[in-house]
Amino acid sequence: MNVTSDLPQRMSELIFTLRQKCAIKDLFLVKSLGISIAEFNALLQFFNSQSLGVKELAERLDITPGGVTRIVTSLEDKGLVVRKISPEDRRSVDVFLTDKGKEMVKQIWQTSLELHRRILEQIEPTFREPVVEAISKLIDAIDKWIEVHESEFD
Repeated sequence: MNVTSDLPQRMSELIFTLRQKCAIKDLFLVKSLGISIAEFNALLQFFNSQSLGVKELAERLDITPGGVTRIVTSLEDKGLVVRKISPEDRRSVDVFLTDKGKEMVKQIWQTSLELHRRILEQIEPTFREPVVEAISKLIDAIDKWIEVHESEFD
């Protein structure tokens, strides 16, 4: 199948615009929760994990360990995380969500669901499912592209 030259350009422009709109949407979300974008991005990493090593968190966020330390310190000051020396490797530090941090992650999820429900309401009902399916297919295509090209980023 041949992709016309206009389609990649249109997709590129749309994704660029989508990234900008998502950044604005995320700003609304974090302001409503009283956290920074950096804290938000760090807390997102805990959706499926109760704890993460500082090094792993730095890799996931693609920032330096020093940058992670500043974010973790801020989250710690807010009572959302605690740091503990890793029992497996005493040179490493693990970050754990506190009960307050677990509640914040839950609140992020609930606030996000409500926000996206409201966004979906802006789409004509017959197009809602196809839009969500198209986003899913786009994510799959990007994942396949990353799998092929990830060695180029090492």
